[in-house]
Amino acid sequence: MSGAQAKLLHYLSIHRSRVLFRNSEGQCLLYAKVAELAETRAFTRMQRRVVLCLVENDLAGLAGYLGLLAADAIPLMLSVGTPFKRLQSLTVSYSPGCVWLPESRRKEFGEAACLFTFGGYCLIDLDSPSYEIHEALALLLGTSGSTGSPQFVRLSHANVWSNAESIAQYMGLDEEEVPITTLPPSYTYGLSILHSHVVTGATIAVTKTTLFDRPFWEFVREVGATSLGGVPYHYEILERLRFTTMDLPRLRTLTQAGGRMEPAMTRKYALHCASRRMRYFTMYGQAEATARISYLPPMKAVTKAGSIGVAIPGGKLWLEDQDGTVIDESGVTGELVYQGANVSMGYANGHQDLGKGDERHGVLRTGDMARRDEDGDYYIVGRLKRFIKLFGHRVNLADVETFLYEEGHVVACAGCDDVLEVYVPYEASK
Repeated sequence: MSGAQAKLLHYLSIHRSRVLFRNSEGQCLLYAKVAELAETRAFTRMQRRVVLCLVENDLAGLAGYLGLLAADAIPLMLSVGTPFKRLQSLTVSYSPGCVWLPESRRKEFGEAACLFTFGGYCLIDLDSPSYEIHEALALLLGTSGSTGSPQFVRLSHANVWSNAESIAQYMGLDEEEVPITTLPPSYTYGLSILHSHVVTGATIAVTKTTLFDRPFWEFVREVGATSLGGVPYHYEILERLRFTTMDLPRLRTLTQAGGRMEPAMTRKYALHCASRRMRYFTMYGQAEATARISYLPPMKAVTKAGSIGVAIPGGKLWLEDQDGTVIDESGVTGELVYQGANVSMGYANGHQDLGKGDERHGVLRTGDMARRDEDGDYYIVGRLKRFIKLFGHRVNLADVETFLYEEGHVVACAGCDDVLEVYVPYEASK
């Protein structure tokens, strides 16, 4: 096992006596329990095998995911509500060894053997043939929401833990932090919150309730949550809930990523945080770079609302024109390019791609157009390709068109962040 692969086991070991997860029922799970799961026979059997992971924000599901990662399996992260038809398609594409999912979905797999159960989850043997997987591959993350695309980002252990450590560094995280889950673990932003707090030995407040639910806010107060993260849609919800009038004495950090938020809204929450001696982080990232690429320091949150800030520690940002020439001047628009240890190995569209090595070599052309001001802070101004962000998920409009075509609909798609427009030709609608 390489040093990068041993990172998670190291964190589980040094924090073993600390509480990793706590839920609203008062149940707790120690770091040591994840290490124990990683050593079970069922999990060790999955070493260098893909495992479909359908987990939500609960103790057993998240512990199982981390246990598989620590056992050197390759989790392929999916929404807990992923339809069985899509699971069948992904099984053909990726030939996974097992699926880790709630026992409530056990019956969908018929007579397939259950290798292990824990806390309402089970590890189902899919009895698929094994194949070559690159030694560095650790994790597979989706890139285009729920459009049905088989494409996933290939991440190494070095990608995952370098990014987690960088986030922990610029946010100043320590073991006293208590983040609360607001994003699904199948989403890179949600997973990055988990990873960056595991690094520090923090306790993660785990809940399946949403911002709209009264029990969510009761749990925030009960557990003393210190941070809350969200995409622009979450901040729209906070507006409706009159969040700025709430009394949440232990909350000290708000984070926002997953797409551009209107500068006026950003400024409002940055000012609120400043008035409460809290911190507000605007962040930018992509699954292709594990999670985070840049952040705007809280001290600039009000005066530079709308900016994505600077590269994360250990990373580098620059702009290039259409000919690939580096743009040195401020105020000039070009494609945003990032370099860092968290840049993924490349894409996969099936098991035939999992034997590939690092195809990016630490450099990611983001596909976003940006400009840099005279202070070195970056602003996203557009995109090169047909992508939009829906509820924080990056969606390829071509994927949506293909998906709808396969369902019998001839359409053309357009839109902007948080607005998907689907156009049906008059002739095709008759």
